[in-house]
Amino acid sequence: MLNKDQIIKSLSKATGLPESEIKLYFPEREEHGDYATNVAFHQSPITSHQSPYQIAEKIIEKLKTDKDLNKIVDKIEVAGPGFINFFLSKEALLDTLVDINNEKDAFGKSDLLKGKRIMFEFGQPNTHKLPHIGHLFSYIYGASMTNILELAGSKLRRVNYQGDIGPHVAKCLWAFERGNPSVPSTLEGKVNLLQKMYQKGAQAFEKDEKTKTEILEINKKIYLKKEPWFSLWQKTRGWNLEYYKKFEKRLGVSYDRYYFESEVEEMGKKIVENNIGEVFEKSEGALIFKGSKVGLHDRVFVTKYGTPTYEAKDMYLQKLKMEEWPYDLLIITTAHEQNEYFKVVFKALGTLDTAYKGKLMHIGFGMVNLKSGKMSSRTGEIVSAVDLVDKVVEKVSQINKDKKIAEAVGLGAVKYSFLKNNPLQDTKFDIEESIAQEGNSGPYLQYTHARTQSVLRKAKPTNHQPPITNHALSAPELSVLRFLPRFPQIVENAAKTYSPNLICNYLFDLAQRYNNFYNSNRILGEKSENFRLALTLAVGQILKTSLNLLGIKAPERM
Repeated sequence: MLNKDQIIKSLSKATGLPESEIKLYFPEREEHGDYATNVAFHQSPITSHQSPYQIAEKIIEKLKTDKDLNKIVDKIEVAGPGFINFFLSKEALLDTLVDINNEKDAFGKSDLLKGKRIMFEFGQPNTHKLPHIGHLFSYIYGASMTNILELAGSKLRRVNYQGDIGPHVAKCLWAFERGNPSVPSTLEGKVNLLQKMYQKGAQAFEKDEKTKTEILEINKKIYLKKEPWFSLWQKTRGWNLEYYKKFEKRLGVSYDRYYFESEVEEMGKKIVENNIGEVFEKSEGALIFKGSKVGLHDRVFVTKYGTPTYEAKDMYLQKLKMEEWPYDLLIITTAHEQNEYFKVVFKALGTLDTAYKGKLMHIGFGMVNLKSGKMSSRTGEIVSAVDLVDKVVEKVSQINKDKKIAEAVGLGAVKYSFLKNNPLQDTKFDIEESIAQEGNSGPYLQYTHARTQSVLRKAKPTNHQPPITNHALSAPELSVLRFLPRFPQIVENAAKTYSPNLICNYLFDLAQRYNNFYNSNRILGEKSENFRLALTLAVGQILKTSLNLLGIKAPERM
């Protein structure tokens, strides 16, 4: 049983409160212990003649008689107006150290979400365009969150939903057909060409009504599989999909299923048409969902031209997902500009079928911008996700000539910069900050991991023994030792709140503590060598596990 769980169990016995209602948190300052609770404040209204401080004192008196608790807690005290602080014993801290080194990658795994089937949709770049920085964030955030949810015990299915049909495709193919451009031989060249064609088509669509009509007609012909547009669509679509697979492999992102707009548009339209009057209404030749009746806004599901919109496609997409892999929870991530869209779509789905009730969730993440403003790209027009990654890796390669390490560090720099902030808030990306080897950056954490591995390589294998130590722990040693047991709860908190930044915060703090210990304590050749090696081994393990959860490689040498 984890120390946290034992403390909660003991508090439940002492207060009579259900374990689910008892919350522990980490004190901000070390002198306030390893865990704290405000449970006395919750009992104060019940015993109104007593202050939270008095109640906390009585709770502590009961806790002192709890033999199981006394095995892991060295001291319990009241702080402030009635907070209860717990200090773990040295023995409990050393037991955790042994657990980390024995369990290795499994340390931090929990049953928090055991048996829960979660489908997680992320990435979602459209074909006939280049992936932008927002897509890069979605890839990185989704890959990390699915790792975290998996460690918390859930059964995961990772899916991608890509817009491979619709007006944006018609705009690209209109310009492609009119311009009859020379097609490059490389995959990258072909995809860059499609981006340029899309931009030309999008500009023409806005400027000229005749062109707009032509493009909308092309869009309809692609839906109806009319030639030559359908064949051109298939060929150009293939370029993009191959390009994305290559980029996803580079990012370390994998999926269990790819869904496409082209496979759901026909059935999505039928669902809408079959539910006119009950769920959808006719309006000026289009079919809409009257969201305004339920405090939302109205949205078009089938246009007056007879083509299904994103909304209609979502009606069948979510049905198809449920049929193929019945889930307990479907999570869809997009930029927060689509928050209102999903409120309407989820309401329409729930109106169609009550089976969706409580199973649909949308996470709208913040926008990603470059702190320095514009950055030049090979196309000269937009900064794509690939451009950004290439630029960062190129910067790192100027410092480290090893190509594999430069790639791992460059990707780690981008991923950590995106993940260290609250995902719901906007992010400003700065290349120089991201690759800094000091401070709150991916390279700093990777370097700290490499440092732990360097120490362990220099030690004799026989010295990696369970740490039985009688020596008085130094402040830096104790600082690291007391921080390690927090890791499982940090993972659970990240899973509960869908916040990888909690793991980033923990990692940076742990790395700082270890480097302070490393710089102030000799490890090899000391009487306490075994303990310090065990501490180094555990820190290296937590760093590796955490970086893996973030989708970042943990190099053994840098």
